[in-house]
Amino acid sequence: MEKAYQPSCRKIGSEVYWLSIPDIETKRFENLWPLSNGVNYNAYLIGSQGEYLLIDSSKRIIRADQLLDLIKTVVDPSKIKHVAILHTEPDHSGLIGETSRMLAGAALYSTSRASAFMKTLFNVEPRVLKDGETLKVGTRALRVIELPWIHWPDTMLLHLEDEGILFTSDAFGAFGALKKPVFDDEVDFKSYMERAKDYFSTVVVAHRQMILRDLEKIKTLGLDIKMIAPSHGIVLRSKIQEYVETLTSWCKLSKKRKITVVYASMYGNTEKLANFAAKVLEEKAEVALLDATEDTMNLILSDILDSAGTLFVTPTYEANVFPPISNLLELLRIKKLGEGKLAAALVTKLWGGHAPTLMTSRLKETGYTLFDPVCDYVNYPSEQDCRTIRGFLSDFSEKALQNL
Repeated sequence: MEKAYQPSCRKIGSEVYWLSIPDIETKRFENLWPLSNGVNYNAYLIGSQGEYLLIDSSKRIIRADQLLDLIKTVVDPSKIKHVAILHTEPDHSGLIGETSRMLAGAALYSTSRASAFMKTLFNVEPRVLKDGETLKVGTRALRVIELPWIHWPDTMLLHLEDEGILFTSDAFGAFGALKKPVFDDEVDFKSYMERAKDYFSTVVVAHRQMILRDLEKIKTLGLDIKMIAPSHGIVLRSKIQEYVETLTSWCKLSKKRKITVVYASMYGNTEKLANFAAKVLEEKAEVALLDATEDTMNLILSDILDSAGTLFVTPTYEANVFPPISNLLELLRIKKLGEGKLAAALVTKLWGGHAPTLMTSRLKETGYTLFDPVCDYVNYPSEQDCRTIRGFLSDFSEKALQNL
């Protein structure tokens, strides 16, 4: 790990400490999503009357003894009497097995599902906390809020009642390693929200309906929230409402006056058609033009997230849809990102195939409403074809942008 990115600690409340562990070694989150600037793993310490609670740990990007060395900059590890596991996924709990053995006598806590997962993954079995219970640390109380499916079924949040700090696990997270622990009012927040959107549109978007439900549950509880401390990214204190409003819009797949054009090209002809289509669509809306063979899936999904419509432009490959576009469609199906949105497709070919039929069925599987028909064109479309395509795109954009 580069010297600029080292584990560090920051006090964020009265006997509340943020243990920040940056990771610039991992190149793909979940071994799937490219990380241009790494990711951060956040753990927290809360103390009262000589005893401490550790919330989460870290991925095995560091060793357990290194985590304890970081803890020692705050408190003697023997004073840690409680360890809370908010979420089993190994990027947060990867060191819990070794750490718990080093913290002899510390009680482990998690939800019921997380306890079963921890037994399977790490051969430890935390005590079960239930929704609405209170976890005591000295004279301090943390309220347990069980919120499954952000983005696993085992998640809980903890609310430190006396200071209004909500520890949110994967909720309110973002990609990006941190050189030091920082608050939302200490960064370029607009740029930070792009990283948060990147994280949302790849890792948690499939569970957006549950997240909306969970946001409503938090609101109904009437919690006094002065700070949000997630497991990835920065701690929020000044821009909580702005983040919540933006997150809500993402969960609802709120549409901008924007159309995303995603293409792939084998020899340049399909790219030429995609560029033509983008110029036509730019007459009506903001356009994001993305190459499925060059641009990251993070960026593509992030742009599709808030687009009113998506145009797919693909060559035919061995009678089928070109694999980079086919792979994208599968991700869109898994993430359910087509719901409430309009899609259209243009296909190029030389000698035939089934790509138009396949595009039609695959797009419907993603949840998109399909703007028919999906037509194919030999090599590069003729001038007459381009006039037809222009009219097709004009009608497509008009329908996609209705009521915006």
